[in-house]
Amino acid sequence: MTLIPKSASVTPFEKKIDALNANALSRKWYDRAVSVLRGGDGGEHGLILYGMILRLSNTSHPLVVLDIGTARGFSAMAMARAMADASIDGGGGGGAVYSVDVIGHRESRGWHVDKQAADDPLSGIEMSRAEIWERWFPDESAMVTPVTARSSEVLSDWRHGPIDLAFLDGSHTYDTVRRELSALDSSMRRGGVIVLDDYHAGTSVARIHSRPINLMAWALGKVLPPMRRLSPSLGESNEYVIVRRRFSGIWQAVSEFVEERGARWDIEIVSMPSRGDYQGGDYCLVVLTMRGAKSPAGRVAHPPPA
Repeated sequence: MTLIPKSASVTPFEKKIDALNANALSRKWYDRAVSVLRGGDGGEHGLILYGMILRLSNTSHPLVVLDIGTARGFSAMAMARAMADASIDGGGGGGAVYSVDVIGHRESRGWHVDKQAADDPLSGIEMSRAEIWERWFPDESAMVTPVTARSSEVLSDWRHGPIDLAFLDGSHTYDTVRRELSALDSSMRRGGVIVLDDYHAGTSVARIHSRPINLMAWALGKVLPPMRRLSPSLGESNEYVIVRRRFSGIWQAVSEFVEERGARWDIEIVSMPSRGDYQGGDYCLVVLTMRGAKSPAGRVAHPPPA
């Protein structure tokens, strides 16, 4: 059973953020962003995005960043913070983050959800994203252009030049992610990076819920060492995960995209910290780097075939 594309490299989270020097991000700033913009829930992917923007900032052209799925704006703010730390001028002169969501920027709403911490600072409050940014992140928000639209509408009429980094975290359905990847295949700069959140490395066994299947594989693996071959080599916390837990559309869309267009792209799977059912032991980020220029990982990729 193939759980990740054969051409993919696998990198543990801690090794990835060390390679990207993501620990340069102010811990005070990061903790505040996680609290306000994620309700205290995780946010490790923000460190990777921050480090990637730092790596990409050494360019002779304005940095073009696309963020799909703004929500409160955690990812957009993390990337904008990296641009500020790299002394990139906002407003499009030195770079800009275009952040896309179907929720209007000045639409007041309650942002708290059950999976977030009880002390979420926005719990019980209705506030627009614009008000959140203006109150807590005025400097970073100056570098972000909010766009109220669906990703398909934005990508079909993209006018801001080749994209250096695209972060896909909007709709997690197969159809949407597949369309986004297809559109970005012709919109990215060589050496540009597509990052996808909520990629779960397991595949499905019919429609059986993953937990009993994974538990059975774990139990058998204790007495049958060959069972280990069924699990992806993503680290100790991921052993015996043979069924995906969430967001199967992303797994399927990425697998098909790499199979069809893998000659143009390097693929890296970053195994992320597990946080219970919501982000289980097979939770990963996908990093797709277009070949033909120096990548954010610091290696020179091969040019795509003619």
